Amino acid sequence: MSRRASAPLASAGLFAAFAGLAVFAPLPASAADLGGDCCADLEERVAELEATTARKGNRKVSLTVSGYIAQEITVWDDGTESNVYIHGLGPTQASHVKFNGQATIAPGWTAGYMLRIQDLTGNAFAGGDNAINQLNGSNNGNLNTQMSFWYLQSESLGKLSVGRLAHAAKSAGMFTDLSGTQIIDNYTFLAGFPQFRLRTSSGELSSLTWGQLGFCYTQGAPLGGDCNGIVMNGVRYDTPTFAGFSASASWGEDDFWELAARYSGEIAGFKVAAGVGYTSMTSETTSFVVPADHKDSEFFQAGAYVQHLATGLFLHGIYGNEDNNGTALTSGRLEPDSDHYYVKAGIRRKVLPLGATIVYGDYARYNDQLGPAAINMGATSSTLERIGGGIAQEIDAAAMTVYLKYQHYQADIDGISDLDNLEDADFVSFGGLINF
Repeated sequence: MSRRASAPLASAGLFAAFAGLAVFAPLPASAADLGGDCCADLEERVAELEATTARKGNRKVSLTVSGYIAQEITVWDDGTESNVYIHGLGPTQASHVKFNGQATIAPGWTAGYMLRIQDLTGNAFAGGDNAINQLNGSNNGNLNTQMSFWYLQSESLGKLSVGRLAHAAKSAGMFTDLSGTQIIDNYTFLAGFPQFRLRTSSGELSSLTWGQLGFCYTQGAPLGGDCNGIVMNGVRYDTPTFAGFSASASWGEDDFWELAARYSGEIAGFKVAAGVGYTSMTSETTSFVVPADHKDSEFFQAGAYVQHLATGLFLHGIYGNEDNNGTALTSGRLEPDSDHYYVKAGIRRKVLPLGATIVYGDYARYNDQLGPAAINMGATSSTLERIGGGIAQEIDAAAMTVYLKYQHYQADIDGISDLDNLEDADFVSFGGLINF
């Protein structure tokens, strides 16, 4: 008999021998035979495990904990001064932890909740005396409850959410970016430095910030793009997805409302995503206060992404328009109507065993997005351009992305003689994002 054929027989013999030992082995002694304190060590260990185990509230609702940590090292140069800062992303894309719960009510029906807590330490977006700019390299932000809502969902009827949440049109254009670089580099100042101050060609530091040239009155913040991208209390409804298409609507008190439609799918060898959204905002209870008697802002956005699956080449674009309907600031000057657009192009391919490598370039332009400070200083029009690009490497085994990106800011302002000629600003950031 060959050696190959004898191996199964040997294995069968070993199995029979162990089975025989198991049959004739003596039975274990009962607890009474070993004395009354036989299980004391075991009970102590169980008690210890119970004391240190994370528990969910009940057995009916599942709980999932997820999130990511993201930090950057940035070298900046404003034409006169340069430095190196360490900071986080923010505010809506900062490091965070999410608690998601879900329970099945009946076949096809679920209920759940989501609680998202952010770490705003090192938030480069925050303003005020604690802003990260040429005079200050750190920000002492705290933990913040960004979202907290419950929902009811039907597979056939859709999803209803109530609480502090992302509304229907939030990031309808920006979230179409499927390149893997949306969080780290996009058309908003959430991935930039709106609180850095403009510097004149003579080297003087102005009180005006770059964010005053990318201001959104819908939320009263220097968002650049995605002018209603901040979460608020309200009610949201999402339809089920049909053939890649879905629609959303939301409302919040006193008053604002949004509508949006989205598509995601593959067409003839291309990955495609598209989104369009409309916001009407008359509520004064937005995230930031604008010095005006009332609010009457409308924001329209549209974005799309196309990637050739065979080559990894991709193109992403967004357009946004804000109409403030002639609303006057308390100074009597009018809030301007404005628009902006953004283009990102590159390639996403797995050239290393670690994961996909993404190389891209991008361009953003913000027209007449003048904030209250700029208007009250006499500004009548403006153009802000941001030119840049980067490389990102995904590390699949660690659910991580490391990246290097470059951003160049340049701007023109009409109406303020002291700011006729401005220095450009450059930012080079190395960062990492790890999911959990």
